[in-house]
Amino acid sequence: MLRAFKEVTNWDDCGHKVLNHTYILNEQGHCVGFRSTTSKQYKEFSKPMKGFSKSRRKFIELKPVEKYMVSEYVQS
Repeated sequence: MLRAFKEVTNWDDCGHKVLNHTYILNEQGHCVGFRSTTSKQYKEFSKPMKGFSKSRRKFIELKPVEKYMVSEYVQS
């Protein structure tokens, strides 16, 4: 079962701009895809990112996960 998490980490103390994105994780907690905050494009990885970690970051779970696994059309 896949789960979607939107990062809500406050990066103000970081010293530079860091964007929070939406991540799709599998049952083992590996990142299988993400949705960009700026472009609204969804990218699915060919292999799960086993090094992805939620530690020291804040997330909220989004449901249903399928809603966040599509790219939105962005007019430029």
